[in-house]
Amino acid sequence: MSELSILERPELRRPLLITAFAGWNDAGSSATGVIRYMLRRWRCETLAEIDPEPYYDFTQARPTVRIVDGERVIEWPRNRFSWRSLEGGDRDLILFSGIEPHLSWRAYIGCVLELCRAFDVSGVITLGALLAEVSHSRPVPLLGSSSDDELARSLDLAAQSASGYEGPTGVVGVLSQAVREAGLPSASLWASVPFYVNASPNPKGALALLERLNGGLDLKLSLHDLEVFAARFDAQVQAEVDKDPQMVEYARRIEEQLESEEDGAGPRSAPAELPDAESMVEELERYLREQRDR
Repeated sequence: MSELSILERPELRRPLLITAFAGWNDAGSSATGVIRYMLRRWRCETLAEIDPEPYYDFTQARPTVRIVDGERVIEWPRNRFSWRSLEGGDRDLILFSGIEPHLSWRAYIGCVLELCRAFDVSGVITLGALLAEVSHSRPVPLLGSSSDDELARSLDLAAQSASGYEGPTGVVGVLSQAVREAGLPSASLWASVPFYVNASPNPKGALALLERLNGGLDLKLSLHDLEVFAARFDAQVQAEVDKDPQMVEYARRIEEQLESEEDGAGPRSAPAELPDAESMVEELERYLREQRDR
């Protein structure tokens, strides 16, 4: 029996499914921040849900307690599909906000594909965010690819090619593979956020992803609130970095490296001048402890 519960069946036109998962693929909550913002701005209705019981270790993803009208209510980890009808276009949206499961990934992905079949989904966009050697003072770099020419043009992505990566992957990678095997058009869009900025949520990462989706898919979504939030975030991050000489040095070296790559002159500092891995980890751990204490 499927763990997918379809709560309503609206008439959707060639819906496009956009997904984001909390967890390993969501640095700074940038990807899930995109879905949260869309749901809040549009007040989308719930389309379907995946029962969390078979897929989570609740000692890691704990349920929460809320007081509603004087009564205690337990809220379990949610994997929710919502929908939005787009005016003036030829297709609608299904938005999925989930949590990377701990167990039974193949069955979990099967629930997502079941919903795709139930609503004749025309394509799937997976969102993600990763920690990278990028500068907090620059625009957030985006990367991704698409197996579909139309999605690639709309989102300004490269055509999908065979990846040479070998190693651990997350639920986004597993879903992308399953979607391709099911013959559905797909695209993957990722934001790169600075590894030395320990801040979640990171509205700047979410804003970069949303701007690309908003323009490419003609969503006509107002981003003013998020732009203001991102500007304040930028100022706060700069103030925190300025307090720590080691973080200032990290930021300076990354900025120099990026500038040298743009100039085509190669790195300006020899690799030996960079801090060794052990000292960098110790410094980052110290920084994280200070942030936690504050």
